[in-house]
Amino acid sequence: MRTGSDVIVVGAGIVGSSATYYLAASGVTVALVEQTHPAGGPSGKSSALLHAFYLLPELSQLAIRGREILVSLPEISGEGPFVTEIGMMWVCGNDNEASWKAAAERIRGEGALIETLSPQAFANAAPGFALANVALALWEPEYGYADAFGATNAIARAAKARGARIMQNTLVERLVKEGDRISGVALADGTVLKADAVVLAAGPWTRRLLATVGLDLPLHVERHPMAVLDAAGKARQVMPFAWCDDISCNYARPDGDGVILAGSWAGGGTGVRHEQAGRPRFVDNPDDYMEGVEESESVEILETFAARVPAMAELGIRPGYAGLYDMSPDDLPVIGAMPGVDGLFVSAGSSGHGFKTGPAVGEAVARLVTEGAQPALAPFSPSRFKVA
Repeated sequence: MRTGSDVIVVGAGIVGSSATYYLAASGVTVALVEQTHPAGGPSGKSSALLHAFYLLPELSQLAIRGREILVSLPEISGEGPFVTEIGMMWVCGNDNEASWKAAAERIRGEGALIETLSPQAFANAAPGFALANVALALWEPEYGYADAFGATNAIARAAKARGARIMQNTLVERLVKEGDRISGVALADGTVLKADAVVLAAGPWTRRLLATVGLDLPLHVERHPMAVLDAAGKARQVMPFAWCDDISCNYARPDGDGVILAGSWAGGGTGVRHEQAGRPRFVDNPDDYMEGVEESESVEILETFAARVPAMAELGIRPGYAGLYDMSPDDLPVIGAMPGVDGLFVSAGSSGHGFKTGPAVGEAVARLVTEGAQPALAPFSPSRFKVA
């Protein structure tokens, strides 16, 4: 059986769903193919922190636009809101103070609210947080976190309302190549879907699908555990904002008043990677990894907060969960047309930046397919690596 579309998008995470929406909104005949359901993979397990702060300008631009899209979802989809604007607080030590100040000044020029706080100003804004080794804090009052599952599904439904074909519980077995061009995908049931272009937004499954046509990218998959801390109705009191600590290498946010989500963070993408934080476990098979979190892992995460936020030590530990990051060698996304083959566009290697930038990446990928090169995607081109 053969069916046809202008574009096939593989993967209904935040990027794939958003690309599908913007392609459909521009009048393209598009099919979105997902092996489970929208946000059924890493997007649905994202901590969904929202912030504009990045040292790389293009990441900031995508994150700013990503938030704009998420905030506008009630108008786009008739659903929501999905964004909780509690602000985002960052702290760093002396080593990164100068570069962070410069980035904050640039980001203000790009239209996002971001304030630089002295250690004393941080102490005033964050009672209960210790000052140890803090040289600078950044405060982003418009940011916070999103409902990753809800937002992704709302975007997918909005794409369907625009005429996109949404194929859930449908496994793509391989890409289909004719000559030097990708011409579609083959499904596990033998169906071949034909298209003029394929957008591969399959996250940890990207390399598996590229291999079916002899292509590759230097990506690996990491398992990232998330501790879920029982705050007994005091989550916003203990952790009043979304948080990232460049010194203690951790991040957290409240989820309502009941719990706090917390994880470890090695600094990739915003500064020099903190190798002392360690790398999470590598995952060979994204279909078979430990999705639960051992209590010892949650305790290890919690211990990184002990000096900075003593009140965290009083919280209970609920069962945690683990998601997957598809990582690139330089901790930056891999987005663009695949060299050496026509008709194939990839968005992979999100490296932990995926959800906050995802709506804007999807929008930019849709324009890449229909209009050509997009400046905001230039640093992320697959051509920076040997791809075959």
